[in-house]
Amino acid sequence: MTKNDNISKLQLQLCELKLEERRVCSDIRHLVARNNMIDFAKAKQLNALRSGVKKKIATVEARIMPNIIA
Repeated sequence: MTKNDNISKLQLQLCELKLEERRVCSDIRHLVARNNMIDFAKAKQLNALRSGVKKKIATVEARIMPNIIA
């Protein structure tokens, strides 16, 4: 039972991370579409956030996949 609980927690975390990734990508897309001037620090922050979220998604997916295969 705890294994199923662990998998469900990981799946929930994965869904939350995917939503966060969509939000960050949407923010970047809106900034580009508006042709607004943004400072380098803001662009660097958004890029770091996107990279961090992608790494977290990969980590969570790696923890889920072996459980599905086994």
